[in-house]
Amino acid sequence: MAVYKCKMCGGDLNIEADLNVIECEYCGTTQTVPGADNEKKVNLFNRANRLRFNGEFDKAAGIYESIIAEFPEEAEAYWGLCLCNYGIEYVDDPATAKKVPTCHRASFEKLSADENFNMAMEYSDVVARKVYRDEAREIDRIMDNILSISKNEKPYDVFICYKETDEKGERTIDSVLAQDIYDALTSNGFKVFFARITLEDKLGQMYEPYIFAALNSAKVLLSVGTKYEHFHAVWVKNEWSRFLKLMAADKSKVLIPCYKDMDAYDMPEEFKAFQAQDMGKIGFMQDLTRGIKKVIKSDEPEAETGAASNNTTVAPLLKRAFIFLEDGNWQSADEYCEKVLDLDPECAKAYLGKLMAELKVRKPADLINCSLPFDNRANYQKVIRFADSALKEKLEQCIKAINDRNELARLEGIYAQACQKMDQAKAEIDFKAAANIFSKISHFRDSAEMVKKCCEKAEEAKIIAQKDAVYNNACEALNRNANRAEKYVDYEKMLADFRSLGDWRDSPRKAEECLKRMKKIEAENERAKALKAQQEKKNATIKKALIIGASALVVLIIVAAFIVSVSKSAKYKDAVELAEGGKYEEAVVLFEELGNYKDSKGQLELLKQKQKYNEAVAALEKGDKAKAAMIFGEASGYKNARERSLALWNETAVRETVSAGNGHTVALKSDGTVVAAGYNLFGQCKVDGWTDIVAVSANRWHTVGLKSDGTVVAVGSYEYGVEGWTDIVAVSAGENHNVGLKSDGTVVAAGKNGNGQCGVGDWTDIVAVSAGDSHTVGLKSDGTVVAVGSNGYGQCDVGGWTDIVAVSAGNLHTVGLKSDGTVVAVGRNVYGQCDVGGWKDMVAVSAGLGYTVGLKSNGRVVAIGNNYEGQCDVKGWTDIVAVSAGWDHTVGLKSDGRVVAVGDNAWKQCDVDGWRNVKLPDNK
Repeated sequence: MAVYKCKMCGGDLNIEADLNVIECEYCGTTQTVPGADNEKKVNLFNRANRLRFNGEFDKAAGIYESIIAEFPEEAEAYWGLCLCNYGIEYVDDPATAKKVPTCHRASFEKLSADENFNMAMEYSDVVARKVYRDEAREIDRIMDNILSISKNEKPYDVFICYKETDEKGERTIDSVLAQDIYDALTSNGFKVFFARITLEDKLGQMYEPYIFAALNSAKVLLSVGTKYEHFHAVWVKNEWSRFLKLMAADKSKVLIPCYKDMDAYDMPEEFKAFQAQDMGKIGFMQDLTRGIKKVIKSDEPEAETGAASNNTTVAPLLKRAFIFLEDGNWQSADEYCEKVLDLDPECAKAYLGKLMAELKVRKPADLINCSLPFDNRANYQKVIRFADSALKEKLEQCIKAINDRNELARLEGIYAQACQKMDQAKAEIDFKAAANIFSKISHFRDSAEMVKKCCEKAEEAKIIAQKDAVYNNACEALNRNANRAEKYVDYEKMLADFRSLGDWRDSPRKAEECLKRMKKIEAENERAKALKAQQEKKNATIKKALIIGASALVVLIIVAAFIVSVSKSAKYKDAVELAEGGKYEEAVVLFEELGNYKDSKGQLELLKQKQKYNEAVAALEKGDKAKAAMIFGEASGYKNARERSLALWNETAVRETVSAGNGHTVALKSDGTVVAAGYNLFGQCKVDGWTDIVAVSANRWHTVGLKSDGTVVAVGSYEYGVEGWTDIVAVSAGENHNVGLKSDGTVVAAGKNGNGQCGVGDWTDIVAVSAGDSHTVGLKSDGTVVAVGSNGYGQCDVGGWTDIVAVSAGNLHTVGLKSDGTVVAVGRNVYGQCDVGGWKDMVAVSAGLGYTVGLKSNGRVVAIGNNYEGQCDVKGWTDIVAVSAGWDHTVGLKSDGRVVAVGDNAWKQCDVDGWRNVKLPDNK
C-alpha cells in the first residue's frame, strides 16, 4: 500500500490496488488518485503536487510530463497537466469546510475542451471519469465567471510585473522602482496595470479576472527586478510566463526586462532573446518611454484612406471583420473579408484584413511589430496593388521598419556575442576569435575599435602563453633533472631560459637555484678529478710491479681464452639447437649468457620476437583479438606481425581517426602515420615521427596517439603522464587530462584532477571512454553510462541513460547515441547544444565547445548550438563516415579518405584539403 499525498490538502492517503477514487480523511474531498503499482510514480506525483501547492505550475507540469513519458496511460498525470495549465489551487470553502478550486491562469479555452482532459477521460475508468467531469465542469464555471468580469475591464497598454513584498513582509525596492515607472508612464498618457494601485480597490475579491484581462489587453509587459530570486518568485513568474505564452500567439506583444544592481545574466533564461533595460542607466526612463511609444499605437483602426470601398454595402462587413481581428478570431475575420471581396474584388482594406488574419495581428498599427517582413505574401501584394499612395507608403514604411529592427537586432546580437567571447577570453586564440566576430560588424558601434583591442589582448595573451610555456618547461626540466643524474649542461639551458624571462613569476629565484646546483656539480667534478689523479699515481706504482709477472701470465691468458672460446662456441651451438627445436625460453637464457658473442644479441632479439608472435597467435586462437592485436604490435619486426596487428585493430574497436582540438586538427593515415595542422605553440602538431598509430585524439593544446602495441604517445602542453600506460585499446584527450581504456574494461587517467575527472579507478566493464573539459564519461557493455568530474551544469547526470552505443563529452555537456539512432544530451544548453531530441537515424555524435555534431546513416551531417565561427555550417557535407567537434571548428572524414573542415581558421586548422588516405574508422 503506497502513501500518496492528497492533491487538495497534502494529507496522507493510503491507496489500495485497483482503487482510482478515494476520499481524503483530512479534508473530506473525493478525488481521483494514480495507480499505486509503482513507488517511483507515486513519489513523482507527490513531488509534482507539492510544487503545485506552492504555485510553481510550470515545474509541476514538467514532472507530470515525465510521468506520462514513462507511464503513457496514467490518467491522473494528464489531469495534473490540466490543473497546471489553468493554475488550479484548492482552497477552503467557508460554507462547506471542503476544498474547492480557484484559478490563477484563466484562459479563453474551457478546461473540458483541453486535449489533456480528453486523455485523462480516455485512460480512466467509469468512476474516475465522473469525478474528472464534475471537477472540469466546476472549473469551467469559475472560468466563465472570470471571463464575465474581465470582459468589462478597460484595456491596458502596459502591465508591470514585479515582487511587492520580501520574506519579512516589507515592501521591496522593486515595488518602489515599479511605481516610479508607473508614474512616468501614466503621466505620458499610457494605461498602465500596476497591482499596488490598480488592485487597491479590489480588496476581498479574486484578483485573477483583473490580472487575466490586463495580461491579455496589454501590448507591453515590464518585468521589474533587482534580484535573481525576485524574477523567479512564484507569482511574478506566473505573470511573465503567461505573457510569454500570449506573445507566442500575438506577435504584437512585447516583453521588456528591467533590472538594476544585478548582472543581466542572472535574469530568467527565458529573457535571453529580449533586449533588457538597465534601470540604473542614465536616461533609462526616457529611453523606456520612447520605446513604449513606438510599440503602443492608437486603438483606432487605420485611416480609411486608400483602403475603403465606395460600395456602402461592404462597410458593415469590413467593420465586423476588424472587430473579429481585435478579438483574435482570425478565421471569422478572414471569412468576412472574403464576403467583402465577393462584393468588391478590389477592396484594399479587405486584403489588408486578410493579411492581418494571416499574420494574427489585431490592429493595423500592430503590423510593424511582426517579427519578420511580410512583403512576400500574396495578400500584401494585393493591398499594394489596389491601395492609394498613402496606404502604400505606410505599409512600405512598416516593412522597412521591420527590416531595420531585425538588422539592428542581428547586429546587437553579434555584438553581444563578441563582447561575451572577449570577456571570457583567456588565450590568444580566444581573443582572435572575438576579434573575428567584431570584424564582421566593423561598421556597427565601436566594433572597429574592439577589433584593435582584441588584437592587442591577443598579443598580450600570446606573450603570456609563450612565457608560461618557457617557464613551465624549464620548471619541469628542473624537477626532472633533480630526480636523476644531474647534468651541468642541462642546468645551463634552464638558467638561460629563466634569465630570458626576467622577473616573470619567480624566475629570478629559479635561476638562482640553477646556479647553486651548477656550482655543486662543479665542486663534485673537481673532487672527482683529484681522486682520479691520486688513483692514477697509485696505479703507476703497481704497474711497475706487475710488468715483471706479466710475461708469465700471457701464456696462461691465451690458454684460458682458448678454453672460454671453446665453451662459448658450444653454448652458442646449444642455444641455436634449442631455438630451432621451439624451446624458446631455454634458448633465451643461453643467448643472454653469451652477451656479445657472435650474433647472440641479434639471435636473442629475433627469438623474443618469435615468442611474442607465437603468444599473439595463441591469444587469437582463444578469441582475444584485442590482446592479440597488441602482442602482434610488440612483435612488429617479425614476419607479418605489423600487418596482422593493424588488421586486428580494425576489427576490435571503432577508433577516432580524425580529431579537432582547440585551434588544431589531427588525422591518422592508413599507413599508421599522423598528420596535423593548426596552432602549434606547444608542439601539439609535432607528430611527424609517429608510426604504428591506430587512434588519435586532440583537445585544447595537446595530442594523444594510441600505438598498435597498446602503449600511448603524446605531444603538446598537456601530455600528462601517458608514457607508462600499457594494454590500452582506446584513448581520449580532455582539456587538461587524458583517459585510456584498457583491454580488460578498466580505465586509467592522468592529468589535472581538481574536479575529480580522473576518478575512474573503480570503473569496470567499460567499452568506450570520452574526456571533456573537466569531466569523463564511460560507456558500459550493458548500454548504461557512468561519469565523474565537474557537474555544475548537469553534464554528469547520465545515470538514467540506457541502450547507449556511443558517448561524447564536450566542454560542459555530454551526448549519447542510442541503438535506435536517436540522441540524448545533458549539461549546459545556453546555445541549444543539447536540443537533439528530434535527431534520428544517427550513426555517430561528437560534442564540442557549446555545440553538437551528428552523423546520419546517409553520410550527411547535422549540427546545433554555438555557431560563432561557422562550425555548425555542415549542411552541404555528403559521403561522410566520421565527424569530430572541436572548440571552434568541425572536421569530417569522407569515404574516400579525404578530410573537410569548417569553422575558425585563424591558425590554419581547417587547411586540410590536401590530406589523402586518412584511415577510415571500423573498416568503412
